[in-house]
Amino acid sequence: MGSKTVSLKDETYRRLNREKRDGESFSDAIDRLLVEDDTNPLRELIGLVDEDELENVRTRSNEFREDVNSRFGSTERANEDQ
Repeated sequence: MGSKTVSLKDETYRRLNREKRDGESFSDAIDRLLVEDDTNPLRELIGLVDEDELENVRTRSNEFREDVNSRFGSTERANEDQ
């Protein structure tokens, strides 16, 4: 496998070095950080919100969805019209 030389600003190098895990090469770190579409980078956020806040977000999301549906009709009804 070939390789390329890449120039980085000092701050970019420091940030990449902080993200690099023990035993991980810079190439491996870059590959990990530049995730493919089939992986979900949001998985790293799991556990950052407590259950009360999560329930609040769910409630507000449902209320918003219900409000939109009451104003514009549900997506089921919209699909029937097409």
